[in-house]
Amino acid sequence: MTSKKPGIIFLVVLVSVVTILASSGWSAFPETRSGFKAGGGLASIFGLDTFGQDWQESLAGGVFLDLKIWNKLHLEPEAIWFRKGSVYRLSLDQSEYREKLILDYLELPVLVKFYFLDLPGHKIYLCGGPSAALNLRARLKVTFDGLEESVEVDNLKGTDFLLNAGAGTEIKLKSGFIIIELRYGHGMKSISTETEGDVRNKNLVILAGYKF
Repeated sequence: MTSKKPGIIFLVVLVSVVTILASSGWSAFPETRSGFKAGGGLASIFGLDTFGQDWQESLAGGVFLDLKIWNKLHLEPEAIWFRKGSVYRLSLDQSEYREKLILDYLELPVLVKFYFLDLPGHKIYLCGGPSAALNLRARLKVTFDGLEESVEVDNLKGTDFLLNAGAGTEIKLKSGFIIIELRYGHGMKSISTETEGDVRNKNLVILAGYKF
């Protein structure tokens, strides 16, 4: 059975840290803004205990705080829902056997953003940092010979830990900024409950949003 209790405790701790940053941000940072992002891309799993896994569609959406540390350096805690997973396909005669792993996570990245190019009305930045994720739901959708069955997956951990890296641009408007960002997330720990298991997440997404 997937263990959710450690994940919930971990999540509560991280939310508390983000809340403290948010409540003290107005006085501790020169500038604090909020916003939202949403988008999609590709996701898969990798590791020693995976075989023949293909990329599948990934979705994401959530909110963030932008905390200005210095003119070119910002800190960005986020709370984002991610849909990840992978696809395994096997051709049998004239039919295809397919297993689609669907993973829903609540992810809490803490990114450092460096604005290396500042043009009139336009900024470009690099970003990176860790994120912790809570496993909300995991299921396997099996399709074969026109039949489809969905089953819950109970051999995955309740939490995940990833490192993120990406780049983005901000376009200045009268009241805020339009954001377009490309981000890659790489799993740093196995999500399998097996002691020696090695199954990790990876995803590449394009996010668009607005910073108020």
